[in-house]
Amino acid sequence: MTRRKLKDWVIPALGLLVLLGALFSYYLINNIINENLVPDDSLVTDVLVDNTIDVQKEVEVKLIKPYKGENITISKYYYNNNDDETRQQKSLIKYQNIYMPNTGILYSSDNEFEVISIYDGKITSIKQDEILGNIIEVEHENNLVTIYQSVKDVKVKVGDTIKQGTILALSGPNKLEEEKSNCLHFEVYKDGSLTNPEEFLKQAE
Repeated sequence: MTRRKLKDWVIPALGLLVLLGALFSYYLINNIINENLVPDDSLVTDVLVDNTIDVQKEVEVKLIKPYKGENITISKYYYNNNDDETRQQKSLIKYQNIYMPNTGILYSSDNEFEVISIYDGKITSIKQDEILGNIIEVEHENNLVTIYQSVKDVKVKVGDTIKQGTILALSGPNKLEEEKSNCLHFEVYKDGSLTNPEEFLKQAE
């Protein structure tokens, strides 16, 4: 019996077919696995899909003035070393024949008015001073602290969490501005440093 010899190209061809078959099987199995791993958005609520919040994005805050009422004027401005002489004179407070630079803004009116929080925060201190009257301190986010002085009929207590516009007290007397009985002395601290309140309240105009 005569034994036939395989041609030289047959074995390489078979090997190539086996390799192609293995690659095709790998591709097919990989597609099936990936398809099963793709998340189905239909199983996720619209709230989670549509309202994703970037925590790195800064939110602009709209502040409001620290009072509610009409015919309220600024009796004393914040003292700034860079202001002209006329403005600086309007920023000096006289007490017992001593002139002192004003560390905030002194609002006053002929009529009683409500003192309100310029932004959300927490009441951290309430105390009474012989000259400045009742003093309310509010701590806000971003290292911002506001102080409301010369008020009466305090409506909040230490530890209260408040919202923007919450009534803190009513305007009260101030021995630094004795000609009017309805006052609010307002101070702002940013990052622990005393700051001109007008810089924060410009957006509330």
